[in-house]
Amino acid sequence: MFRECIGLALILALGGWQAEKPSESRTTTLDLLTRNNTSASNSFRGMQNGNAAPSNVSKLPLSSLLYAGNRTEIYARVVPFFLKTQKHVDVGYHSDDPAQADRQIEDMISRGIHGAIVDWYGRDHPDLGRTAFAYRDGAERHQGFRFVISEDKGALKDCARKSGCDISRHLIEDLNYAFDKFENSPAYLRRDGRPVVFFFDVNQYPVDWNRVRKFVKANPFFIFRNAHAFSRAESDGGFSWVDHTGKRNMPYLDDFYKKALEAARSRSAIVVGSVYKGFDDRAASWSENRVTDQECGQIWLDTFDRVNRYFSVSKPLEFLQVVTWNDYEEGTEIESGIDNCVEIQLSTSGADLKWSVAGNEKTIDHFVVYSSSDGERLAELAEVSREKHSWGLRAASLPPGQYEFFVEAVGKPSITNKLSAPLTVHMQ
Repeated sequence: MFRECIGLALILALGGWQAEKPSESRTTTLDLLTRNNTSASNSFRGMQNGNAAPSNVSKLPLSSLLYAGNRTEIYARVVPFFLKTQKHVDVGYHSDDPAQADRQIEDMISRGIHGAIVDWYGRDHPDLGRTAFAYRDGAERHQGFRFVISEDKGALKDCARKSGCDISRHLIEDLNYAFDKFENSPAYLRRDGRPVVFFFDVNQYPVDWNRVRKFVKANPFFIFRNAHAFSRAESDGGFSWVDHTGKRNMPYLDDFYKKALEAARSRSAIVVGSVYKGFDDRAASWSENRVTDQECGQIWLDTFDRVNRYFSVSKPLEFLQVVTWNDYEEGTEIESGIDNCVEIQLSTSGADLKWSVAGNEKTIDHFVVYSSSDGERLAELAEVSREKHSWGLRAASLPPGQYEFFVEAVGKPSITNKLSAPLTVHMQ
């Protein structure tokens, strides 16, 4: 079991890193602390839009960044278009690979994510649809994990271009197909016994929603994007997305949450908040050159803080969406981890091991001190709060000899862990 899993148990029991704590006799290896522990491909080398090369990321649960006592269900948005048949960037895997879907589900679970919202392009695009089937089957193999379909506006694009094509009928047939193929799964997201369906900008087309409601099976909840979803008669709720404006004060999220809370009070609308690391679509073929800088992980933390500003145990948020798990082309993926730009430099002062930190220290959850006699096998000596930058070497009670010491900055959830270079110390 990885060190993150042990750390998670301690956090749940102690409520966070309040003070320096000596570790029990736990050992690991340099390889385990630095290897890629994500579902991202080892062949992916990162991108100029801020997507980090796969590395060792914190598996602390995402819920630990939300308000105390939350019971929020967290879902990650999955895009399906990294295929042999599609002209997209090479991320080192194909989205429709069932083994890759399993790896992604297991990685999501390890980060405290409860399910996946899978973009679906309808019956007209069976190649893109294979990802939804892979997630259906994968979710059924992982007890407790849920998936939900999000019909993309691309599902109706071909129909809209054809003279005489009935868009409403096309959508009805799509949704009834989705019911037959996906919503009957025991792993599908339901609320009060009814399936939930997301829509990504489908409402941009002239759809007769009364007709859709009448002929779609199982009376699903319809969830639309952006704050205007709460004022639409056909909508049961709304989900927020990314603030594309690049504005540091996040007016988009403020507007969404204010309207969401009002709708939740007045008509029990379903509210799905969002968190994201940033946005940069310059690698996408549809680019509009929109950039929201990641600020070395600070935007990620700030989007959680925005949730906490509006929601609490007395005003709970039912669902939260990670935007996104794997949209590499818009620079929103968290699959490979969120780089916090942190570096650690070790030194000694008397009998103390000390370290200086460059980068965004707010993204660090705590430090871990290790010793090694061979440079590969590491013994965990202590867990130290983020506020402290030193540790007394005498507390290690090591036999006389030469040792290498390391300090790891364990990131906040889904942020990269950073390990210092070794410092050689001769213990008397």
